[in-house]
Amino acid sequence: MALAAMRRHRRWLYGFLWIVILAFVILYVPALSDQQQGTQAETVVNVGGLPISAGEYQRAYSRQRAFYAQMYQGRLDESMLERLGLDSQVLETLVSERLVELEAKRLGIAVSDEAVARAIASSPEFQDEGKFIGKDEIRRRLELAGLSEAELERSLRQRLERESLEGLIGAGASASDAEVEREFRRQTEQVRLEYVLADAARYRTGVTPSEQEVQARFEAKRDAYKVPEQRVVSYVLLDRAALQPQVAVTDRELELYYQDRREDYRQDEEACASHILVKARQGEAAEGHPEDEAQAIAAKLLEQVKAGADFAALAKKASEDTGSAASGGDLGCFGPGRMVPEFDAAVFALEPGAVSEVVKTSFGYHVIRLASKREATVQSFGEVKERIRGTVTEKKTRELGEQKAQALSEALAKGGSLDEAAKAQGLPVQKSAAFARGETPPVLQSSSLVARVFQMKPGETEKEGFALPQGAAFVALAEVKPAHAPELKDVAERVREDLIQEAALERARVAAAAVRASAEKLGLEKAAAAQSLVRKETQALTGRGQPLGDLGTGLALEQAAFSLPEKALSEPVRAPSGWAVLRVLEKKPFDQAELERQKAQLRSNLRAQRSQELFRAFLVAARDRYPIERNAEAFRRALGQEQ
Repeated sequence: MALAAMRRHRRWLYGFLWIVILAFVILYVPALSDQQQGTQAETVVNVGGLPISAGEYQRAYSRQRAFYAQMYQGRLDESMLERLGLDSQVLETLVSERLVELEAKRLGIAVSDEAVARAIASSPEFQDEGKFIGKDEIRRRLELAGLSEAELERSLRQRLERESLEGLIGAGASASDAEVEREFRRQTEQVRLEYVLADAARYRTGVTPSEQEVQARFEAKRDAYKVPEQRVVSYVLLDRAALQPQVAVTDRELELYYQDRREDYRQDEEACASHILVKARQGEAAEGHPEDEAQAIAAKLLEQVKAGADFAALAKKASEDTGSAASGGDLGCFGPGRMVPEFDAAVFALEPGAVSEVVKTSFGYHVIRLASKREATVQSFGEVKERIRGTVTEKKTRELGEQKAQALSEALAKGGSLDEAAKAQGLPVQKSAAFARGETPPVLQSSSLVARVFQMKPGETEKEGFALPQGAAFVALAEVKPAHAPELKDVAERVREDLIQEAALERARVAAAAVRASAEKLGLEKAAAAQSLVRKETQALTGRGQPLGDLGTGLALEQAAFSLPEKALSEPVRAPSGWAVLRVLEKKPFDQAELERQKAQLRSNLRAQRSQELFRAFLVAARDRYPIERNAEAFRRALGQEQ
């Protein structure tokens, strides 16, 4: 139904989409002004000398929030915004735009006024049936979107600048014939398997390595148990759960929050309905009845309903809507605007339990029954009070954490120690367990924190905090433990576990080999049962890179599954949890002719994908070329002004 509406209102829709797209383009137009504390001109982040002002951030945040509000149809609240990470999302996009601007300048990329003019004249957004809409129409649309011509030109210049930079960085992206074929196989080849898995876990019982075996294994593979360099950090943890008891929320605050955001708790009008559809033929389409015939059939069906026929039974029998006929014509519940206008108007004019007259839409003729209807309402304060309490508590806890983080950062920037800064904020300093490069300590779950720690010198303190799932952490490097060969007593349990796992895997391989040996004569099911194992099947055709039932994924598994002819048995194949025997029941094979037809498009797609990857990596590297100075206090004020 939505597609039909889009087709009917195509020209109007293009204009609407143009406004939406333009609003997003303008999200990141910088506000050029001085840095004044507490005003919209205050700098939130400075990227290599290019400021992002509070006003610019607030405008971007406001537009992005409005987009999500429309997407969630009035169900957006503060807790959802928190989960979306909207505040950080918007700021990171603005930072990326500044990096693009800096890198374009560094590499000598400039966009002329003529290029901007050509972009306006040739862009599909400014075309109507292949013709330029003209400056007056552009001005009219800009006014509707609340934008100026200068903002439009500036945003287009930035877009062209980014496209030029992306083209320059991604120019070296390529895709070989072998890579194209591999991608084609990944997308098209599929198999359906029967298999038997000998899971190593079931063969661990009774495996008990002796002390002599543990000693021998350790001596033979001593290098495998070498302990890499490890580091220990002192850290201050800003844990939201620990800070929350310090936050008090009054009923008055909850009431004010509710009054400020009553519209966030609006529940739109909603109808729950069923229908019977008789399709009418559209143009040259073969589907459907001639117009008069469709209308007559629908009228007869309506007569049957009015005479007492069961609506659901009649819909199952006569409705030509394949999506709802099997469920008695049930369309579920929906709000205004979800259906084509004629259907919408008829549904919302009915009373619960009533049946419409015959309704004509672009799909054909409908008989509609309204099961129930909910009027548009705003949830009362009492209904949402506890939900608001959670949201406000979370918000105030986050603000408290940001205040303490700002205070810690300022104290450390002035040369204070981590102990002194933490004591001033009433926070304890803790010490981590030793961890190696690439590992993450249990509490400090941050790869960027670990990477930074392995760049630090003993006694050095990082002046900025690291974001963690539960809050943030400030760290100082307390100790460096050099790489060393351990004593057996330090790794004995690890050695013993390796021996047990190896023995269990070997038992699993022997069991899988026994299944393979007898499966040709007995079939997989009986061969598996003889080893107390179970034959299973993948539920449907499965492509490369997807889990093969409960076998999981793996290179050896994939190679075996996709190289086997149909009905052939594999030798035992290593699976993530043990060993398996496979047989291909059905196969969608590689099609060389189809590859040749798609090769050019596949190559283009792979190049575009790699170009994007190169550009993302380029921007990550650009962060190291320019100082990014964040003003946490200004950022907090900007969010407060927005809310």
